[in-house]
Amino acid sequence: MASFSAEDLSTIGGIATVSLLHSFIPTHWLPFSIVGRAQKWTLSRTLLVTAFGAILHVVSTSLLGITAITMANTIAGEETVHKLASLLLVILGGGYVLLFLSGKGGHSHSHNQPMEKMAVAGLVLVPALSPCATTLPVFLAVGNSSSMMVLAIIVLLFRYH
Repeated sequence: MASFSAEDLSTIGGIATVSLLHSFIPTHWLPFSIVGRAQKWTLSRTLLVTAFGAILHVVSTSLLGITAITMANTIAGEETVHKLASLLLVILGGGYVLLFLSGKGGHSHSHNQPMEKMAVAGLVLVPALSPCATTLPVFLAVGNSSSMMVLAIIVLLFRYH
């Protein structure tokens, strides 16, 4: 196993601090608590749904961070980054329009689904589809070091446990 320099340990300490403070944001835990109580879930069920949402949230945040590092290392100029982001939004929007026109998108669920399934899906999808841009500096701090990147993701995962 590689040894870490004082700078690496300082970076990991900073990541752990940012992660811990970030997890106190009420939008990261309050919806799970409220829905769990309203659905009369057991504590273990609430924690399981919360953990699943947290893992998906870290995955989407990590993908955003890795993308940011890749773009920062390969693309020159802020204007180019903004053009690519705009293009990505147009492509995603176009994809949603095509899904809707083909009948595979839009409002297609039946209204007699159990409320619990919808509650779980909503709780898990919201954090999965909303990566935290506020943690981008964490990824930019580790730069091109793949071992530090993996360690940063592990630290982000453990902030919820």
